[in-house]
Amino acid sequence: MSLDDQLQHTFKTLGEGMRDALTRHVAAAADEVRTALEIERRTVFEQAAQTARAAADLRAASESAARLEGEIARARQSAYDEGFDAGRADGWETGRQHGAIEGRHDARAEWTARELASSERLVEVIRLLDAARSVPDTLDLLLRGAAREAARAAIVLVRGQELQGWRFVGFGARVDNPTEFRQALVGSGVIEEAVRTYGMAFTHGRVRVPAPSWAELPTGRRALAVPVVLQQRVVAVLYADQGPLADPKGDQVPWEGVSWPVAVEIMTRHASRCLEASSAIRNALGASGSEPVHASVDAVARPAVGDRR
Repeated sequence: MSLDDQLQHTFKTLGEGMRDALTRHVAAAADEVRTALEIERRTVFEQAAQTARAAADLRAASESAARLEGEIARARQSAYDEGFDAGRADGWETGRQHGAIEGRHDARAEWTARELASSERLVEVIRLLDAARSVPDTLDLLLRGAAREAARAAIVLVRGQELQGWRFVGFGARVDNPTEFRQALVGSGVIEEAVRTYGMAFTHGRVRVPAPSWAELPTGRRALAVPVVLQQRVVAVLYADQGPLADPKGDQVPWEGVSWPVAVEIMTRHASRCLEASSAIRNALGASGSEPVHASVDAVARPAVGDRR
């Protein structure tokens, strides 16, 4: 083999060896690169997964924190509302109690004022009765005083078993001519009871006695009768009542209270004492030609009486 052939064969063998070595080296390097890339890819994927999980956990924590904050806010608002409502309720209750106390004070003050006014009227009537000079004056003052305490008032004379009208206040046209009024004593309700017992008879007392029929007093409205007693004889009866209707304006009026019957009874009994005193004075003085008080009482129904109502 010639030298050229040997050199060509050597170069050829060397080239093939270098090519095989280079091929193996390149393949090994490519394998390393692929392995490194795979490792890097897995690392990146794992990091991304961890990041995603962390983000999800953070988002869940944020949502939980938001829910917790909302619950806290609602709890605070609820507590505030409950406290406000409780405070308002306490305030209302306190205000109601204060209002009730003030209302009671006002009612007590109003009641005291009404009682004081009633007492002043009663004292005034007593003084006028003390100064009366005749039987008609005494009965007239008594009727006027009773009419200031009651809605309606009347005085009827007792003549045996018959009642005769003297004067009526508040009863309208039914008694335009009071001296012509006649009624049997029996069946006259509280008037008959007052004559029988020599004391006040009341429609709403322990024993329910009706008002006289001519009064036309509805059920539930109060009435009373007080006798005018002279020397152990009932010579007249004062009748008073609350009238057929309550005050249409709703105002507080004397006869809607509870004390007016007491005032009427006191002034009627005092009128009896005044007549008794007048009779005693006449008897003591032995006034000649003076008619007995009984006769004066009987006579008041005969003359025409003015101021008929």
